[in-house]
Amino acid sequence: MADDVASTYGPTPTAFLSATPDALLLSGTRGTFTIPHAAVVKISRGKMYPWLFAAVRIHHRVPNLPRDLQFKPVGIRPRDVLAQLAALGYPTS
Repeated sequence: MADDVASTYGPTPTAFLSATPDALLLSGTRGTFTIPHAAVVKISRGKMYPWLFAAVRIHHRVPNLPRDLQFKPVGIRPRDVLAQLAALGYPTS
């Protein structure tokens, strides 16, 4: 995962993303962040840094959280994660 400051790194997964129709939970060594569904503006493909677009980027309106939150899935393509989030009703692009 990555936030405004740094990213996790290594061959072992160091973060996880959990999604329900009510909220997203992103947790890892950079912190644990809960984003209510109503605060999610858009979920899209990640930026070039740090994983060359191979991540999922969460755009949100929660003021006390890092502005940029990204998650790189392991063992599943980002577009498949986006499809599953869209099925839960999240705005994706």
